[in-house]
Amino acid sequence: HQLYANFHTKDYTTLFAVAINYIQFHNNQRRRESSVSAGNDASGSGSAAAPAKSSVQNVALSQYVFIMAYQIIDVFFLSLPTRLKSEVVDHIVMGLLRANYSRTGLDEANAVCLDMILKNYNRSSDEILKLADAVFAEDLGPVVERSWLQHNAIVTIRAQMRGLLAQIIVRSASGTTLRVVDLPAEVRKKYAERIELPPMSPPISPTTDSPSSSLGPAVARAQSRGRSISRSRRLHSLAMPGAPSVPSEANTLPQDSIKKLLLGELVTNNAAMNRAAHLPISFGPAPCLAQEFITAYPGLQNIDPPELLPSGAEAIARSIRVFDTMNTVDTYKVSVVYVGPGQTTEREILLNQQGSPVYWNFLRGLGTITRLSGMKGFSASLDTSGNDEDGRYTIRWRDLVSQLVFHVGTLMPAREDKHEQIIRKKAHMANDYVQIVFNESGRDYEFDTIPSQFNYVQIIVTPVDGTISTREEEIAWPHGETQDAASPENDKTMYVQLYKVMTQVNPSVPFYGPAIEPKLLTLTALPAFVRSIAIHAAILSNVFSSCKKADSSAAEFISPWRARLRTIHRLRQNAQREAAKSPPTPGADVCGDSLSDFGDIVSNPVQATTASQALGFLVKDLNMFIGRA
Repeated sequence: HQLYANFHTKDYTTLFAVAINYIQFHNNQRRRESSVSAGNDASGSGSAAAPAKSSVQNVALSQYVFIMAYQIIDVFFLSLPTRLKSEVVDHIVMGLLRANYSRTGLDEANAVCLDMILKNYNRSSDEILKLADAVFAEDLGPVVERSWLQHNAIVTIRAQMRGLLAQIIVRSASGTTLRVVDLPAEVRKKYAERIELPPMSPPISPTTDSPSSSLGPAVARAQSRGRSISRSRRLHSLAMPGAPSVPSEANTLPQDSIKKLLLGELVTNNAAMNRAAHLPISFGPAPCLAQEFITAYPGLQNIDPPELLPSGAEAIARSIRVFDTMNTVDTYKVSVVYVGPGQTTEREILLNQQGSPVYWNFLRGLGTITRLSGMKGFSASLDTSGNDEDGRYTIRWRDLVSQLVFHVGTLMPAREDKHEQIIRKKAHMANDYVQIVFNESGRDYEFDTIPSQFNYVQIIVTPVDGTISTREEEIAWPHGETQDAASPENDKTMYVQLYKVMTQVNPSVPFYGPAIEPKLLTLTALPAFVRSIAIHAAILSNVFSSCKKADSSAAEFISPWRARLRTIHRLRQNAQREAAKSPPTPGADVCGDSLSDFGDIVSNPVQATTASQALGFLVKDLNMFIGRA
């Protein structure tokens, strides 16, 4: 964080430009290779005249850098203060449109990136992390449930039949969010606000003046909530010198551009090629009361309304359950191996249940110590049933786009007389592509000490002889750092142990990292440095493994976000088939959905006394709005 703490808008746009330029280079290279291949096929020249096929290593390395370019965009955009997001969004989206590989539609990688931008446009990084926690069904008891598709997202409301609570779940390619609300109270509140709103209130947008506060307290509240949502007049692409300070109509894309992009279409306006073009993102009041709650993109204007999914279709319900099992962030598993003094064999190392104080301090810096029993979300196949077959604790870490779970050897049971425990421990650790080895053996650690076909990258941490002095005014003294006994009491000089970090890499894997050449670090800086190397090594290893299995120069690594996007597309196709074969039933609403399970349908939201009644009103209100549109 200290590296970019003082960045301004122009610094971020430069950073995003580097990533976008590589994406464009990568896609241009793909087009050239595709053109050459098509030309050879058409001419019948055969493989003799064709260029040499790219090696798996080259393909994997290219894919890795391509993925990292998008990760730069994702991580830095999500970490930006909301006031800066509006100032860089034009630069990002317009750059991605220029770099788009397909000539007929929006690339999947760009589609999920756009979804990430629109969902998190007005959220802080702390809020994103909180919302990104694993989502699990609350124990609401008997509920009425309805789901809708809105572009590349699924909105579900689960309302108590006799109580007041409801879950509102938004599932999209770039994540899943959930909130539990008192639905009748929230509906009444929004209804009262909308009564105060005059009809056809203009949306908050960068190209129109903000509505006057005289329009009522509801607009004032919307303005207050949307301070980070509404985009200022100075919004424009700052990447080009001399770019205008106010977006003009000439370089502003059509108002339906966001809707087209969310539908996977390319914006064909000539302004799409203009580096200073402005993307018309605007936020304002929802077009109807129901869309205050039933929406994947709260307040976003000029998009399609949600489409109700058939409520009785088991195929749809099963697809949503499967979707909920898919990762919302990139997940990685990494082994941590402790090698004690004089140890050289696999069995000695696997039997380790203890480590030095310095080793334990290093572990604490890698992540959060987490109880395995009942642990939710990604567990790297560790036992979370409460039987403690893989120990009581593990260490895990996460940021805005990644989650890492460590297979820590010393936290797993392994007794000399329990052969099955040793086998289980090795099954976890030897099947990880990346291993962190804390080596206090006094000897070099051999790559095949714990042999496995999955050994790709090993990060070796070794204490070195000697210390380094520091005179920091305030410093934490973890194990391994001591004050000089000979120095005066008022002397802040400390002599800190150094640790060598270097990587050993399987010759077939094209990994290049900061520790290919040995680096020396203090214990304070060591865990974060090693964790960063481990994450990048895990990403490359996953990409390499995927390319190796495909055995093709056209191999492509599919990220969790892209996999989720494909699942939503399949869900849409299934919903269309279900709708075609299920005609409306008597007593159904305008979309053919039965309203009988909502209880007494109320004509005014003020009359709703249960969450199910409030949901019934929202379903009816949305269907009436769609029928009028």
